[in-house]
Amino acid sequence: MTDTLIDPASLTTAAGAAVVVEADGRAASNDALHAAIEEALRRGAPLRVLTTWGARHREMYDASAVAERDRLSEAQLQRRLARALKRSPELDVQSIVGYDSLAEYLTTQPESPQVLVLGADSPDSAGVEAALAGSGCAVLTCDRRHRL
Repeated sequence: MTDTLIDPASLTTAAGAAVVVEADGRAASNDALHAAIEEALRRGAPLRVLTTWGARHREMYDASAVAERDRLSEAQLQRRLARALKRSPELDVQSIVGYDSLAEYLTTQPESPQVLVLGADSPDSAGVEAALAGSGCAVLTCDRRHRL
């Protein structure tokens, strides 16, 4: 089930604006990734996938371990995207690395998203909300787990 917080149909496609989603390996982010793929295809917009694995974990590792974890996250993402790209080779997908959180990315790239797709239990919702304030970006929340 996908809930719309801001009606994306009311927005026009801005040049270069993309559907943005965070992929951090959690089940909720996998659901959000699938919803973001569908939304990007529906809009004919590029898909930008931010791969993060949490700032608190980065502090526990040295630079080489962080680089290896970033590489593994990218490889995992590419495997998850392979099926979508096989079905829809016209989908423009870019992964984004080097940010500790979605809020950090949105703060430094405020013009990037046309639509932001969030998993049901986004870990930094207060930071994301602050980064989106006044941006005009549509926000979709996604929960396909049908919780009771």
